[in-house]
Amino acid sequence: MSQSSCTLSTLFEEMKTKDSSFLEKYCYEGLSDEEKKEFSKNGFEIHSGKVRDCVIKGNSFSMIHTDRLSAFDHFICHIPFKGLLLSKINLFWLKKAKNEGFPIPHFSEPRDRVIEMKNLKLFPLEIVVRGYLAGSMLRAYEKNERNFCHNTLEDDLKAWSKLSFPIITPTTKAKVGEHDENTTPEEIIKKGHCTKDEWHKIEKLALSLYEFGRNHYDALGWILVDTKYEFGQDAEGNIFLVDELHTPDSSRLWEKSSYKKNIEASLPPKMLDKEVIRRYLIEKGFQGKEPPPEIPHHKKISLAEVYLEVAKKLECF
Repeated sequence: MSQSSCTLSTLFEEMKTKDSSFLEKYCYEGLSDEEKKEFSKNGFEIHSGKVRDCVIKGNSFSMIHTDRLSAFDHFICHIPFKGLLLSKINLFWLKKAKNEGFPIPHFSEPRDRVIEMKNLKLFPLEIVVRGYLAGSMLRAYEKNERNFCHNTLEDDLKAWSKLSFPIITPTTKAKVGEHDENTTPEEIIKKGHCTKDEWHKIEKLALSLYEFGRNHYDALGWILVDTKYEFGQDAEGNIFLVDELHTPDSSRLWEKSSYKKNIEASLPPKMLDKEVIRRYLIEKGFQGKEPPPEIPHHKKISLAEVYLEVAKKLECF
């Protein structure tokens, strides 16, 4: 890794004393227009997502982790070294999951920020597994919604409380700038996104991955609240996990030691993910239909420090 955890900690402290222009010097926006043109000239297909640039050719699929931050399906700002740290966290989990026998395609790290793996046919779905009443589900629950993608929650649940068992709330995968839409297994199968048999395999795999991630984070003193998975299929019909796994971008993480005390006091858990930015946007009235408000300098650095804390806890250095 080109930066050690000690170097990054020192740099983040320095950023707190500087203006935003200093912070921006350390943010990677992604492939430049010239780089994209060069890749295209050489027969590569380029896809720029919310937070990653993907370079595809034949059986090769490369994910480039940028420092872009998204929330509510919108680009919000840049977080220094976010992509660098997330790629390391992602690599940790991909290696661990593969060693545990989960279907992970062959992957490599040709350089920092880049993970290369086999190009697969993607299911146009995001499979969200939830173990706690949090995030958008909590906000909807507080407005008296009880049915979530054919999962019915009981009344009188406390905010941030643990669910009786993990549930899956799938969404369709929207294009950049558009909103992911909640859906149900029945709608997924009816629209041909996958067959009934494929859905059962995806469902079983997602729940197994969640339990696997939850157990590891629990041993570290953290709670894996919820997380998002994406899956793809090879020419033989085999289903694999693709994209990222159990990172602070695709998951909610809470501190375990203070959780019970905070919940009993009706206080939010200590969060180790980008939920702090989502909550700030909500406080400012952002609903994803207008340009987002400016994120304060100190909040950007605080989130960068969260990503670093997770990477250090997982011993990604």
